[in-house]
Amino acid sequence: MPTRREFIKTTLVAGTAVALFRCAEGRVWAYAQSPKLRKFVAPLPGLGDIPVAAAGTDPAYPGADIYTLSAQQFTQRLHPDLPGPTRLWGYTDQTTGKSVYLGPIIVAQRGKPVVIRMTNNLPPTHILPVDTSIMGAEPGVPVNRISLHLHGGLVPWTSDGGPFAWYTPTGVVDATDGSAGPSFLNGVPGSPGVADYYYPNDQSERLVWYHDHAMGVTRLNAYAGLAAGYLITDSVLSAMQVDNAPLIPGLAYTMPLVLQDKAFKQSADKYGRAGDLFYPYEYEHDGKTARWDLGDPSDGFSPASDSLPSPSCVPEAFLDTPIINGMAYPYVEVEPRRYRFFALNGSQARFYHLQLYYESTLNPGEPDFGRPGPAFIQIGSEGGVLPQPVVFNNPPVQIPTNCDGSVNTDGPFNLLLAPAERADLIIDFSSVPPGSNLIFYNDAPAPFPMGDPRNDYFTGCPDQTASGGAPSTQAGYGPNTRTLMQFRTIALKGAADPLNFDATLQALMSQLPAAYKASHEPDLDSADPHAQREIKTLNEDYDEYGRLIQRVGTDSAKYADSYGRNYMDDPTEIYDEDQLVVWDVYNTTGDTHPMHFHLVNVQVVGRATFDASIPNIVEFVPTSPWIPPDPNYRGWKETVRMNPGEVTRVIMKMSLPDVPFHVPGSPRAGMQNGHEYVWHCHILEHEEHDMMRPLIIRP
Repeated sequence: MPTRREFIKTTLVAGTAVALFRCAEGRVWAYAQSPKLRKFVAPLPGLGDIPVAAAGTDPAYPGADIYTLSAQQFTQRLHPDLPGPTRLWGYTDQTTGKSVYLGPIIVAQRGKPVVIRMTNNLPPTHILPVDTSIMGAEPGVPVNRISLHLHGGLVPWTSDGGPFAWYTPTGVVDATDGSAGPSFLNGVPGSPGVADYYYPNDQSERLVWYHDHAMGVTRLNAYAGLAAGYLITDSVLSAMQVDNAPLIPGLAYTMPLVLQDKAFKQSADKYGRAGDLFYPYEYEHDGKTARWDLGDPSDGFSPASDSLPSPSCVPEAFLDTPIINGMAYPYVEVEPRRYRFFALNGSQARFYHLQLYYESTLNPGEPDFGRPGPAFIQIGSEGGVLPQPVVFNNPPVQIPTNCDGSVNTDGPFNLLLAPAERADLIIDFSSVPPGSNLIFYNDAPAPFPMGDPRNDYFTGCPDQTASGGAPSTQAGYGPNTRTLMQFRTIALKGAADPLNFDATLQALMSQLPAAYKASHEPDLDSADPHAQREIKTLNEDYDEYGRLIQRVGTDSAKYADSYGRNYMDDPTEIYDEDQLVVWDVYNTTGDTHPMHFHLVNVQVVGRATFDASIPNIVEFVPTSPWIPPDPNYRGWKETVRMNPGEVTRVIMKMSLPDVPFHVPGSPRAGMQNGHEYVWHCHILEHEEHDMMRPLIIRP
């Protein structure tokens, strides 16, 4: 593939040093840091292993459930073959004092508020390398700052946990000593390092999650473990029945599946011990082990490459070991009955294209592609229940490719999850004989959709050490980013499930449309003449060091001929409360970006192609008919995949939550005293550098 430098020289606007479109140039090279780990020797942590938080009350918040949590450092073994327990940063339920990776889970009821009282107990030294050239992480800024974001929650901006709402263990509101950010307004008086987050929970049943969002260290804090599940429940789905039998499996047969990729140190170094997390921190650009291209000074970038920061941010982090619910290569036992799974892509940058196959009898631990497992029935996404069920894995579809080897983004796909996307699934194992094993399989390229084979690990994969990659993966061991987990079917316990797959699907097709209407506000009308229509752009450029940088922008160039804007530039997305807005978002890069919206859920209206030719995009207009959204994109979303060379049209209503107290405007400079939210790419390395923009709502 051409390098980025070769590509950019053919695509620059005359006299400028910024490319407006990127295709399949050399990018992230694969690397394997972890020790060899056996597959499928440890059980999947489930509900119970990841505890549910204990609720209390507080007269200051009548009618609300109160959870007293803390952010702190602890250790946990994420696979029995690791050389030691892994140091993590995570959340602790102060009622029990128990620290568990991805916990504690909070189970909330629709319409019943929740308050999280979060204490910052993190140590002053981060467990990962910190790049002080990133905005918000400059030298002297404390690295143990946090900002709690309820991802997918309809919450007041003061509880949204925005990038500038961070605080340290000594942070207070209006701090003058650098212990808190300028948007931190929810501190608890008289309690330094403590904040209250108020969540109304006026949303339908769905899996949301809470994770850190502090400026300059979001990607590090989330990778270190500052993330946990939050389930909003209501009575709509639980009331659905067939012949007095529940249509949706109950809590006893419900499992979270939090998909992530990590890497682990085989031996100690200056950033940690054997068994600790490895996170890439060198912007490698020379020689055969180069992972990222670098802007050349002859193209107008300075300083020279030998002045790169160290540690340095990287464009994307693709790690070598998949973990689910905090265990690498787990297995899980299931009975021959229906189960409900809440799947969440919690990775930094990796996409997952999920399939299910019977395990091969000739190659244990590997899928038998000729024997597909049970179908997935998707009934919801991160925006709640869908208007119709969508069936995947029936039959399985392996990743489709174009003639150049890149993914055909038109599909068809199985269940595809970008970072931060979720899927509410029903899988019926009743046809699987006890004693059978199934392989949960992924074949999404990384980066998506172009891919580089050096980020793809599977049994017998080519030895790529000569090009800076990894040796071939041995059978039964990692690294393996394709065989994620093993399902083991055991004998039925108790009564048989009264509903089989066909009966379940038929009932869902009949009852889910009414459940959708009962769960949500009416669908939005993109033809409404009162809607404000705007064009947004997704862009990739170089930063001042020549490193790749992704940015959000509009259809007017601000810097040279780049449409990208920095996060700290004056806001361009400013709206009145309840304003109806339609965005056409043009992706001028070579990546699919999962764009996440704080505050609002959106509806995808459609997609079209556009002329992204270089040297200049004169006018942003679709060049193809609009294609309706995929079936599982026809509900509500808060994280939307936006493909390269496509314009994605979304509609949203800028409604603020109802809360029983006054919410002040943002005091931060440039926010116009509005309610301060953001929208950004949820590839965390993109978000941090610098693919995020303010979203300001005027009440």
